[in-house]
Amino acid sequence: MALSVNTNITSLTVQRNLNKAGDALGTSMTRLSSGLKINSAKDDAAGMQIANRLTSQVKGMTVAINNANNGTSIAQTAEGAMQESTNILQRLRELALNSANGDKSAADRDSLQQEFTAKVGELTRIAATTTFGGRNLLDGTFQNVGFQIGSDANQTISFGMSDISATGLKGTFSEATVAGATTTLSAGVTGNAITLPGGTPATTTTSPRVLTGTAFAAPTANETFDINGATVNTTTADDIDTTLLAIQNALTTAGNTDITAAKNGGGTALVLTSASGAAINIGGTTTSGLSGGAVTGGVPTTTPAVPGALTAAAEININGKNVTFAIGDELTDIADKIDAANLTDKFGVTAEVTDGRLQLTSTDGKAIKLGNGTGAAANGGAGALAKLGLSAGTTEAKLTAATSVSLNGTEVKFTAGSTMADIVSSINSASTGVTASVNKTDNSLQLFSTKDITIADGSSGNGLSTLGLTTAAAATTKAIKMETTVADLSVLTSASAQQTIQALDGAIQQIDTQRSQLGAVQNRFTSTVANLQSISENSTAARSRVQDADFASEAAELTKQQTLQQASTAILSQANQLPSAVLKLLQ
Repeated sequence: MALSVNTNITSLTVQRNLNKAGDALGTSMTRLSSGLKINSAKDDAAGMQIANRLTSQVKGMTVAINNANNGTSIAQTAEGAMQESTNILQRLRELALNSANGDKSAADRDSLQQEFTAKVGELTRIAATTTFGGRNLLDGTFQNVGFQIGSDANQTISFGMSDISATGLKGTFSEATVAGATTTLSAGVTGNAITLPGGTPATTTTSPRVLTGTAFAAPTANETFDINGATVNTTTADDIDTTLLAIQNALTTAGNTDITAAKNGGGTALVLTSASGAAINIGGTTTSGLSGGAVTGGVPTTTPAVPGALTAAAEININGKNVTFAIGDELTDIADKIDAANLTDKFGVTAEVTDGRLQLTSTDGKAIKLGNGTGAAANGGAGALAKLGLSAGTTEAKLTAATSVSLNGTEVKFTAGSTMADIVSSINSASTGVTASVNKTDNSLQLFSTKDITIADGSSGNGLSTLGLTTAAAATTKAIKMETTVADLSVLTSASAQQTIQALDGAIQQIDTQRSQLGAVQNRFTSTVANLQSISENSTAARSRVQDADFASEAAELTKQQTLQQASTAILSQANQLPSAVLKLLQ
């Protein structure tokens, strides 16, 4: 190589290597001081991008793990409240079962209802006050809420919770009911033989003319007919009692005191009597079963002794209705007034006199409840029942003959003399799926079931008509499913308690379904957190390999570059002396 003073190529080369060693040394020191292999884009442009993407993923996953854990906490908070709500519903169901039992009085059920109402209010309070971070969870506003459980957009898990307040919890109950009509159970009361003051001895007289009609049939249209000139008007569907009253009023209006009208002993036909034995002529068209001139009088008869008449006003109470008798009323007058009062007040009891005794009969299933009167006349007729040979008390209506019905395919038999209470007991103990009760208003039979009720006549063939259920050969009453809320439930009656039991089962199931969903969501969050932690760990490791400095390698590199720098500095000093060699040539 030629010697030159102006250009020292060797020095330049050594300077270049010295600068290179200095740069490499600076890079090693930067890496060792920061711990990062990539401190600027020039260190590794592609690596920097990879490291930044991994950093975004790792940081996003850290936040996602926190979000998932918050979601788990929300679900656990809600489930804890739902557990307490379930406990309340179970207690409400216990109260309903208690109320449904027959040993409970109205006062007992009132007490049960007080606790029931308080518990229902607590359900609503729990739903309104269960919050997380200020957000209500169980009042129906926490619906379809998304939780960000990934480092990228739209990586979410959504869930919500329905309203579990008393108005939000719903249930259903099914019921089929059959309301019976008037039964043919009969009650009878026969009074003691009595003698009222002023009685007359028996007498023998010529028998009156008696006209007994055929079986009464209700008119199918308005009718007008006359009895010995007394005009009688009847209307469509008038029953025998109404027709009898119309005849009596017509005879009274016409001033005919010879002819009297009554019913036969069975109460199925009308009877007209002419006391003088005169002919009884019926004019016009009538479906009442009457036709004139069929019987002649004149046969000597013995009139029983008249037991006398009341010397003071009296009043008795029959099935809650007062019947008043006046001074001078004989037993027949008393019986007539009871019948007339029954036509007006419909208390279901008719009266007749048999062998000097007052006989009361109920044929429509009603009991006969007797008591002394409660009105003004009672003050002058204390002990009226005793005067009439009667006693205070209740005589239940009973079956006059054995009968049976089929309920859901099971025949239930009833013996003669069974009261309505006996009938109800027989049905309830027959395991037919049908519950029976008595309508206190009219003593009719009521049937209830949570499923369809199929009723038919039993082997007796007349059970349905006897019990007032239906005249059809067979009938099925479908059970109707109805929806209600817990807030609308009650345990004040046995029937409402039965409905409450069914509805609460649905409400409990509603919460159980919600809790199952929350349990599934919690399991998803747990799996999500575990997966995120695994991904985060591996992503962090990958990022470390890309951007973290290898201290062993960098330390060796630092030593190497320091040595090269020192060597380059020493050599540069020598290289800078090369031009001075030219002086030797100039000597």
